[in-house]
Amino acid sequence: MIPLKYLVVWLALLLPTKQPTPRQEYDLQAAVQANFEELNAVRQNPAKYAAIYKVPALRQVPARPALVWDDTLARLAQRKAEDMAAKNYMEHVDKKGRGMNFYLWQANYPLPDFFSRDIRANNVESIAANTEGPVGFVQQLIIDQGVPSLGHRKHLLGLNDGSTPATQVGIGMAYNPNSKYKYYCSILIAPKVENQ
Repeated sequence: MIPLKYLVVWLALLLPTKQPTPRQEYDLQAAVQANFEELNAVRQNPAKYAAIYKVPALRQVPARPALVWDDTLARLAQRKAEDMAAKNYMEHVDKKGRGMNFYLWQANYPLPDFFSRDIRANNVESIAANTEGPVGFVQQLIIDQGVPSLGHRKHLLGLNDGSTPATQVGIGMAYNPNSKYKYYCSILIAPKVENQ
């Protein structure tokens, strides 16, 4: 005869167990669209987002026009996000030693002549990564925690545009569950200067 305590353990093993809930799946294309819309909303009304993001300095930022979606920038941003996710890094310069200016010049994107042609140069990209999901990248970059120069905030809000304002944007996102950050984002914002 089986002792009662062993019978209880055996029955417990036979009972179905509750499986852990899988990590929430995100539609990355929907997240790209949501981040694009949020970016334009912040640009057009920074004061409103000062309270939402808890960044009082946004009250002093002048409104900027909405950015226009650019398929070339989006394609290059997507390629960069996928590269970072696949190769498990988060840097403006990729593993080949190239910055985003190089890739825009290679794609014959009409950047202003004064943009650097140095192979490692970046005048156009903001990047972010996190383990939580892809829906908060714009907020993460505008807050720009840990970046003393606030370079991402300035880039996204056009605070350093000068006489050649950036008008075009493309956003790319990628996910790799086996990487350090899981979710990666590249946002390319650039002027489009035809017939220089």
